[in-house]
Amino acid sequence: DDATPASEARTLENLPDGVRLIRLARNAGVSTSRQIGTEATNADLVAYLDADDWWEPRHLGALEGMLTRRPEAPASYTGVVKLYPDGRQVPFPNKPAMLDVREAIVRSHVLPSGFMVRRAALEAIGGWRRDRMVVEYWDLSVRLLDRCGPMPLVPELLVNYRVGNPASINTQHWSALRKWRRTLALNRVLVEKHFGRGAPRRRWAQAFADRRDRAGGLRGACYGVAARALGPPLRDEFPQ
Repeated sequence: DDATPASEARTLENLPDGVRLIRLARNAGVSTSRQIGTEATNADLVAYLDADDWWEPRHLGALEGMLTRRPEAPASYTGVVKLYPDGRQVPFPNKPAMLDVREAIVRSHVLPSGFMVRRAALEAIGGWRRDRMVVEYWDLSVRLLDRCGPMPLVPELLVNYRVGNPASINTQHWSALRKWRRTLALNRVLVEKHFGRGAPRRRWAQAFADRRDRAGGLRGACYGVAARALGPPLRDEFPQ
């Protein structure tokens, strides 16, 4: 519990036996919360479920089964259904059967609630970076795949992922882009190893282009100008 206000923490009352609740005294962010949760367990396999998402009943068993069949894989992941505030439900089943680091750098296929990872692999890369507040799952997945190899897909829609309100997300765009830039700077050597010099700037251009497409209007046009100034988006390496 990442310092939830008392008025909003009622869902944490009367939890089932066997559930251990860890309360943080002050809000620390998603990466720190996941890392603290990870360190509080001794399981060989770890999975994450954000408060506003939910799993289908087969989720954990299907991912664990995949990792049993693929003992060399550091993690496994699954298809997702994105749930929008206007009621739309958009399935995303078509993901790479084996997600490698090049594809993961370009497209954020792995969502926090949508994968299971081996503890040994997490420890090998130092776990979640506690200072990452945006695209923290991208940061973890590219480091994981670069160090430990690709992860297999469970080709089912087993995660329901709730997308935030577009109006509130728009107000956070510039802050998110600055954090994207810092995250890319941390991973500059990794990204350039796979895509050459200038690749972090092109990945940042892609982040601008993505926000242009989501925001629309004058705000979107401004993001589009910035994207063009930074160069062709890295996603051009993987045309749809």
